[in-house]
Amino acid sequence: MTFSRSHRLSPNLSARLSRRTLLAGAGAGAAALTLASCGSNDGGTGAGGSGGLSQWYHQYGEDGVQQAVEDWAANYEAAEVTVAWTLGDYASKLSSRLLSGSGVDVFENNQIDPASARSGLYADLTDVMDPIKDQFSEVALKPVTIDGKIWGIPMITDPQLLWYRPSLLEAAGIAVPTTFEELMQAGIELTGGDQKGLFVGNDGGAGVFSQAIPVVAGAGLLNDDATQVTFNTPEVVAGFAALQAAYKAGAMLVGSPTDWTDPTSFNAGLAAITWQGMWALPAMVEQFGDDVAAMAIPPVGGSTTSAVMVSQWNEQVAAKASDLDAAKAMAKAQWVDDADFQKEFAVGFGFHIPPRTATAADTTELQDGVAKQVVDLTTEWGFTAGPFWAPAMGTALTDAIIRIVSENADPATELAAAQATAQQTLDSLAS
Repeated sequence: MTFSRSHRLSPNLSARLSRRTLLAGAGAGAAALTLASCGSNDGGTGAGGSGGLSQWYHQYGEDGVQQAVEDWAANYEAAEVTVAWTLGDYASKLSSRLLSGSGVDVFENNQIDPASARSGLYADLTDVMDPIKDQFSEVALKPVTIDGKIWGIPMITDPQLLWYRPSLLEAAGIAVPTTFEELMQAGIELTGGDQKGLFVGNDGGAGVFSQAIPVVAGAGLLNDDATQVTFNTPEVVAGFAALQAAYKAGAMLVGSPTDWTDPTSFNAGLAAITWQGMWALPAMVEQFGDDVAAMAIPPVGGSTTSAVMVSQWNEQVAAKASDLDAAKAMAKAQWVDDADFQKEFAVGFGFHIPPRTATAADTTELQDGVAKQVVDLTTEWGFTAGPFWAPAMGTALTDAIIRIVSENADPATELAAAQATAQQTLDSLAS
């Protein structure tokens, strides 16, 4: 499988992105010049109040993204659109603008929250999404759905799962793990010399497995109506005890100069199995060719549930947009109607899955090899916690797992305390 930033586009999209290759390296500088008149409170690129629509993006790391979105905006004929390429702490800057009610009309968001929806900061996009919501998976709709209304249009799906080199497992006589306990044992057996068996983050897996283990242990994080925290069960305790044992056995790579989001450590042969996002697949294939495969997080004990953890970015409209109808129409034009742009945005720079089923099925780069394997695993086992899993709840659980893993704390005691804290937070979100 080969990957390239140059793909066959429709004639309209080819014209729209014709300058991308030429200006990709100068995109940030061009944006600074074009948007210099905007306030420095937004990192030097915030747009505001000069007529037309302001569309906010966080700063993507991949070359070409900024030029692509600016070209799309420049070629949108129904309204004048100014792109705000927002540097620094995107979430806090966006929140400030939404609260002030000015300077942002259309924006991307990866953490839609109930309080902002209920307090009138987001525009209700149910009328946009209802006619097509059956074209999106349940895992894509869950983060944008609050109180039966849809508050965003899914933009990209980012699967996060386990990656390994089949040749290393074969040489060690180890079968691909089918349970979480087997995964931890494989990590121990694959450790030797300069190679660790597992790289699941510099915290020994506390962050990446904190949500995954409750899911694959069959407990989940919240019940179906998001009124009860559910992760404190004997099966989840057993899963974290297995993680603790693998850490104590020295199976985990920790202290890496780059954390799990960057494939450098895996590509350097420092670990046989790694946790990673699909965005790193091109770099891993470039390094190892066909000797890269993916697997879902396998079930704990007698559970029958595997998991691929999914995050996503969503397009939203500010409830106080300068022209609400125009802002909703623009969001729909880009993220519902323009399938060619959605495909290019997903695989032309980084590597992601378009959330619409038909668009993903029509994306050539996802139709074979390990990329298709990841798409299929995500379709079968994709999981996201949803908008009622608040950051404070995640922090309580992750902190408990850090103590379990690196301080040898008792899993049962830590999970019970974390569940009590998380329940208090969930109760505070009740309508």
